[in-house]
Amino acid sequence: MTAPIEAPRSKPAVKLFLIACCAVVAAMWIYYLASDSGVIGQPTAVYQVQDTSWRAAASPICKAAGAKLDALTNTQGGYITHPTHEQMLQRADIVDKATDIVEQMLNEIVAIPVNNSDDELRIQTFDENYRKILADRRRYTANLRAFKLEPYSETLVGGGPVSNVVLDFTAGVKGNDVPECSPPGELGGDVQP
Repeated sequence: MTAPIEAPRSKPAVKLFLIACCAVVAAMWIYYLASDSGVIGQPTAVYQVQDTSWRAAASPICKAAGAKLDALTNTQGGYITHPTHEQMLQRADIVDKATDIVEQMLNEIVAIPVNNSDDELRIQTFDENYRKILADRRRYTANLRAFKLEPYSETLVGGGPVSNVVLDFTAGVKGNDVPECSPPGELGGDVQP
């Protein structure tokens, strides 16, 4: 007859250490899931200004700028595929006037005070990206004034046109619900004469 094999004795210190480790990991998951960035907590949108007074102040400024932009619109002649030099200069003037309106609007809305540093950073990032659009528009009109009919193009940010970032801020699903502050439409479609 063989002697029964005894099971190894467990050490209480090892059990306590493993239980403590499991408890710490469980606590971390519970904290993460219940926090603002987790699944259970209400996620804070990356672009959303938390100071709601900013949106209320920005909206009328942008609507007024939109009315001024609408007044510049003149499509009586339709799209001109092969514009003359005079028509290119006229288009540059109109685009520059529109860009001036948008720049003034941007200056006013980024100057609206907010009550926390996170919102200040969001607005600063919005401002930096919107100014790239303004620079792209100025580059486009400089080309028109040099009689180079090239398609309007935007600076790339994160693999896409910079206007995507600005649109996420103004009108995106988790943005600020101020679509009237979005950049004016595309200027593309030009071809060489």
